[in-house]
Amino acid sequence: MKKIILSAIALPCLWLVSVGGCETYDSPPRPAIEGAVDGILSDPQVPVVVRFSEPIDPNSLRIQLIKLETDLEGNLLDEDPDDATTLTSFFSLDPVTSNNFGGTGEFLDDDSAFRITLNVPPPVGPSLAIVIEAGLKDLEGNDWAVRQVIPFGYQLSCDGSTGGTDKFPSGAYFFLVDVEVPIPVQIQLWGLIDVDPATGSFVGQFTNADRNPDGERCSPACPETEACRLLPAEECVVPSTKAGTEDEFSDFVPNNVLPVGYSFKVDGCVIEQGDAVVFVNLPADVDITQPDVFVQGIQLTSSFAVDPNGVFRGTGAVTGEIVFIGDNDSGPASGNLVARLVDPAEAPPDIPGPSAE
Repeated sequence: MKKIILSAIALPCLWLVSVGGCETYDSPPRPAIEGAVDGILSDPQVPVVVRFSEPIDPNSLRIQLIKLETDLEGNLLDEDPDDATTLTSFFSLDPVTSNNFGGTGEFLDDDSAFRITLNVPPPVGPSLAIVIEAGLKDLEGNDWAVRQVIPFGYQLSCDGSTGGTDKFPSGAYFFLVDVEVPIPVQIQLWGLIDVDPATGSFVGQFTNADRNPDGERCSPACPETEACRLLPAEECVVPSTKAGTEDEFSDFVPNNVLPVGYSFKVDGCVIEQGDAVVFVNLPADVDITQPDVFVQGIQLTSSFAVDPNGVFRGTGAVTGEIVFIGDNDSGPASGNLVARLVDPAEAPPDIPGPSAE
């Protein structure tokens, strides 16, 4: 499915031989998220307003507010060949069929804006997007032939103004970070996080996690070049094998020993949001010796809640301002993450604390 990811649209000048001049091109209505600065909104409690460059035909607007999930080529997940694949949608409206989900929508300013009021505030951790399906048109009938996607997200402020919370336990956390750009790679991290419930601020230490090198955990024992994976089933695997879920934490041990190991300190805050708690760290730098990678301004933002089995889990996004691979500037980093709290009896005893670098 074709789509346009909106930023700036250059419109060509059409030269007419018979006139010898330039005719102004009347484009379809161009949408933008009101109040967004560099794709960031400040308050998830406030309705999202999509403003158009001109009044639209209300019956042509089919709109969703979704969790932004893409494949490696940047396509939304429902753009694959499988008709059963759907988007994670927090709001949808189709005026023609009157199908409405997740909240209410209201046209404003003579149909030149559309306000979305969600029943439940959107998650702060994941990247979000407004999706407008093909067919959006103005009152003259100029329409878009392709889907439009407007990415956005919410910025958290750790200024203490949101108050404290006792819903985010201090302790050991296991994070799986799937980086999508600049290079697809999975990073496993052990985090020891100390939260002040009175203010919501925290200090933590994230440490590289490697597969447990003890091959004798498997029977028969694994060769020296392989590691023993116990979950989801006992198997000898190459040490770089990705974890399938955050529940495979018992197969990973912290490693802060150079040149492969590394560890970095973070400060940040946790903020209650309904039944969930949002976790965000202030930008931190990560220096990896082998391979030679330096990440400037890494942030792990996620929304945590207790699942039906009583496990405190998080999902969210990872971003980095600049990634240097060797001496090469590879641009910003982005990806997704999952995490969970690990019972002290099951966590490795040697996870570095915030005082260790």
